[in-house]
Amino acid sequence: MRWTQARFVVDANQVDRLSATLEAFLAQAVTTENAGADEYYEVAFPGQPTWQKVRVTALFDAQIALEPIIDFVQQHFSAQSNTEIPVQVETLVDQDWERVWLDSFTPIEVGDRLWICPSWCDPVDPEARNIILDPGLAFGTGTHPTTHLCLQWLSRQDLSGQAVLDYGSGTGILAIAALLSGAESAEAVDIDPLAVTACDENAARNELGHNLHACLPNQLADEPRHRYPLVIANILADVIIQLKDTLLAHLHAEGTLLLTGILTTQVDRVTAAFGDKMAYHVEHQEQWALIIATPKA
Repeated sequence: MRWTQARFVVDANQVDRLSATLEAFLAQAVTTENAGADEYYEVAFPGQPTWQKVRVTALFDAQIALEPIIDFVQQHFSAQSNTEIPVQVETLVDQDWERVWLDSFTPIEVGDRLWICPSWCDPVDPEARNIILDPGLAFGTGTHPTTHLCLQWLSRQDLSGQAVLDYGSGTGILAIAALLSGAESAEAVDIDPLAVTACDENAARNELGHNLHACLPNQLADEPRHRYPLVIANILADVIIQLKDTLLAHLHAEGTLLLTGILTTQVDRVTAAFGDKMAYHVEHQEQWALIIATPKA
């Protein structure tokens, strides 16, 4: 089947009405994304985006004529914004989309002899530390700058004998990287049951099932019997701030807190939330930041 895609850029207050209109015109799918320079928002995490301009994309069967639909949108929505609504139309050739995605996810080196290797590929360097990964439906393939920053840091560490807590673990990629860097055990926590399943499967795939335990937040003790020398949270700034007390409750008195999913413009807000009892070192990649926090002596 062939598909036609129409993309409209509208003000945020027009999104719901435009989406409903496109669905009434038999759009098979309607998606939204940021069309401006507003703060990043990841739908996998709690919260609401505060975008000013939004790109609304509608997918139609190619047999449906788009000209009347576009004319209707321009007539009924342009007046509200006093300007013609930008629109782009594209014909999508039918493909084996799963195959396209698999081909695009290839082995990548993410640190000091640390590789992310899809489960359907052979390792580039069999002697390196290879994380054999199948993302499934979970967040975390190592390609996003936040994950990449954590992996680079972990690849430089000797975590021999340590216990690690990965809060917001997704696929388990960071917990597995910590184990390959010498950690003795890792607890991987995520709010999504699909992520917990993906994490367990990836642990088994890397022969680390006995070292890595994945669970939902309510299965992690509020008052831990022991605290972790390394606590990782690759989520988003607002969520990390909300989880501050939980993260600190599980951090060893001399431990390291690894915080990312944070824009460079949000660093001061995060460090202020965690307070002046911590010492902070910040690393950057693109517009993202990794905060390495340790309790002050």
